[in-house]
Amino acid sequence: MYILECVDERCIWRLKASSLRASNLFKVTDFNSVHSCLTDKRFCSQKQAVSAFVAAVVQDKLVDPKTIYTPTDIQRDIQKAYGMDLSYMQAWRSKEKAMQLLRRSPSESYKKMPTYLYMLEYANPGSVTRLHTEGDGSFLYAFIAIYASIRGWVYCRPTVVVDGSFLKSTYRGTILTTSTQDTEGQILPLAYVIVDSENNASWEWFFVQFRETYGQREGMCIVSDRHAAIWKATSIVYPEVPHCACMFHLWNNIKTNFRKSQKQIKEVYFALARAYTVEEFNRHMAELEAIDSRVKTYMMDIGYDKWSRAHSKANRTMTMTSNIAESINAANKHARDLPVVNLLDFMTTLIQK
Repeated sequence: MYILECVDERCIWRLKASSLRASNLFKVTDFNSVHSCLTDKRFCSQKQAVSAFVAAVVQDKLVDPKTIYTPTDIQRDIQKAYGMDLSYMQAWRSKEKAMQLLRRSPSESYKKMPTYLYMLEYANPGSVTRLHTEGDGSFLYAFIAIYASIRGWVYCRPTVVVDGSFLKSTYRGTILTTSTQDTEGQILPLAYVIVDSENNASWEWFFVQFRETYGQREGMCIVSDRHAAIWKATSIVYPEVPHCACMFHLWNNIKTNFRKSQKQIKEVYFALARAYTVEEFNRHMAELEAIDSRVKTYMMDIGYDKWSRAHSKANRTMTMTSNIAESINAANKHARDLPVVNLLDFMTTLIQK
């Protein structure tokens, strides 16, 4: 026999059930479904029930990773809808439980990776996915290039911008992205990769997969910040393709190294980078040398062809920065909190949109 009673001894709520013979079934014999006590007493005395109930109520508001929904918001909404006063910790636990209901645990997400990649190729024929694991079978890298991006690449500019951005979920890691633009300047993500960190091995693996998927085009050019691992990887995988530096990242390096003269050289530097002819470039370089000759030496050591439009070995068109990669990073900023499969699905949806 089961008998359930309210935590308030004076309350008339009660359920009674008896087992049926020779079975595992129970029959409810008495049930008074109306509580005569106050809601705050029974909800606040059963914290697990409260967090489970609130999690079920608020989880729909947490589906979109861009939504900012704090425990304080939960406290306000539950009070307004149900007249229940939650402590901040109750609201926080409820939010955590709702997130788990929606996204499951981070470790479960990594276990789903092979299935997710298989179904992604099945649903998008022609797409390319790669999963690289360590000797013990644990996850190391994952590469995805949707067929729509592969197909669209031939109609876009041959300038490829690459960048990496850190993940904020339980196991951390980094997402590497590569993007291009069509003739109207619209951004097209080409591939995205989950790796442990930005290091020589991860960037080289990424570019190997990218080359196997996209090959090499006439006039192709790679643009990135001056991360050493990116430059080393491209020199190995794409030695014949010009690799250019983002002029804003280079300017940040100059500001760090030459603090005293940065205000004077800023305008001259950007004029140098954007100059269309060698004559115009030389004129601005003379101005720079007159301000601080050390800056000229620094930029010469980097190589004029790496950052100057006039000296570039490839037609960079208007792509003098890695801004389109930063736009991708801004678009997936909140999704980088998600478990890995949810993040990959967000990126796929982003391309579809």
